[in-house]
Amino acid sequence: MHILVTNDDGFDSKNLRILVEACCHRGHRVTVVAPHAQQSAKSHAFTLSVPLLVHEAQMPGAVSAYRVEGTPVDACRIGMLGLSNEKIDLVLSGINEGYNVGLATYVSGTCGAAREAAFQGYKAMAVSMEKETPAETALHFADYAVRIGEKLVVTDVPMQSVLNLNVPPIPSSEVRGGIMCGLSRNVYKDGYERRISPRGQLYFWLKGEEADEHPTPDSDVDYLKRGYLTCTFLTPEGCSQEAYQDFPLPWSL
Repeated sequence: MHILVTNDDGFDSKNLRILVEACCHRGHRVTVVAPHAQQSAKSHAFTLSVPLLVHEAQMPGAVSAYRVEGTPVDACRIGMLGLSNEKIDLVLSGINEGYNVGLATYVSGTCGAAREAAFQGYKAMAVSMEKETPAETALHFADYAVRIGEKLVVTDVPMQSVLNLNVPPIPSSEVRGGIMCGLSRNVYKDGYERRISPRGQLYFWLKGEEADEHPTPDSDVDYLKRGYLTCTFLTPEGCSQEAYQDFPLPWSL
């Protein structure tokens, strides 16, 4: 297969290299197109009004590699629509440093890049793990993600859907296997610290996030806490519209 690999942590992320190496180890041709710098929490943002600079780069094992001075979606779009002359069979976004679970999938640049690939008609996956994940687990997880990608390419799934993978930060021998599940509905607890600069200017600094200790039962967050590798399909629908059929919408203006 020919696999396009991107991310939101930037071209220099060690996890990007781990994923590329896993693709190559499985015998696939890899093109890397990733943001030049860290671009986390960019969601589905992409650039409209200014040119995007692209720098040719080197990535061990890849047939070609590029740094894009833009968002994860910019990088993915350029990889799909501007750089590759060879058919792309699969788009992998990751491996992200930090979970992409629950409602955070709407904010994630990792998921945003994969979602854009799915919107364009490609089979796509977002792959994430915590910073504290053991090196051995990371290697096994990268290989697992590529093997799942191989299955995704030959499996009929709903159009424009993204397979989202996360692994708990524990030894690979303790991971309880993959499980299909839905998204947690919990909201991360964060906020802003109010400060005054030395020049008297008011500014706010984002506080660290705190995860809810009681995640939605049988959700991705719940299963990760229980030691499972989680698999969730993200779809454009978001939620079933049947639940809102009784909303009192006026029939005319």
